[in-house]
Amino acid sequence: MRPRNRKFRIGGIGARAAGRNDRRIGSEGRGGTIGGWIFLLLLSLGAYVAAKLPPPERSVTGELRGSASASDGDSLKLGGRRVRIEGIDAPEIGQTCRRGETVWDCGGEARRRLKALVDGTTASCRLHGRDRYGRDLGVCEAGGRDIGREMVLSGHAVSYGLYRDEEERAQSERSGLWAGDFVRPQEWRRTSGGGEETSHRAGDWLEFIVRWLEEEAREIVKGIGNG
Repeated sequence: MRPRNRKFRIGGIGARAAGRNDRRIGSEGRGGTIGGWIFLLLLSLGAYVAAKLPPPERSVTGELRGSASASDGDSLKLGGRRVRIEGIDAPEIGQTCRRGETVWDCGGEARRRLKALVDGTTASCRLHGRDRYGRDLGVCEAGGRDIGREMVLSGHAVSYGLYRDEEERAQSERSGLWAGDFVRPQEWRRTSGGGEETSHRAGDWLEFIVRWLEEEAREIVKGIGNG
């Protein structure tokens, strides 16, 4: 009888200890989840504040004006020179996107949209240096409209250092690319063996920080969901 009583008491102590361990582990798990949400909130606030800061001013290195033609969705030929429209990134020629089960030529469509904006009008570009491929970087207008802004608003290009508010509006209205699924052009170039480009406003440390915050927030949400 004594051995059984002793065994019962030992088992009871073990069960109580296990219960305390389970509660402690559960408490630690909940604490980790709460900590993750707090960190996510701080990241979100940081991304919001960084996105609202004005972009740094760039010195004007030249101006071009005349009849322009669209090379693709984010670059022009103007005055015999190649101009990369600053602050946007459009799907590349050959890049496709999806709307439900439908695959569409988003790269070709972006070029056609840019062509429609510049055809039959006089375009002008304020240049801010050159990109790594030797193209002039410029903020361009045609027919009194900011070309980069119009491309992002219509959902045929995404923000790439400028026009973040326009991208948010296009996304909320499900315009163009945002009506389905797509890979950002920068990522598409990376996975398709194309050349990489840095954001047009880093030296734009601001865009780098915002993108990093967004990526960190996505990873945290994914981790919390898996937990």
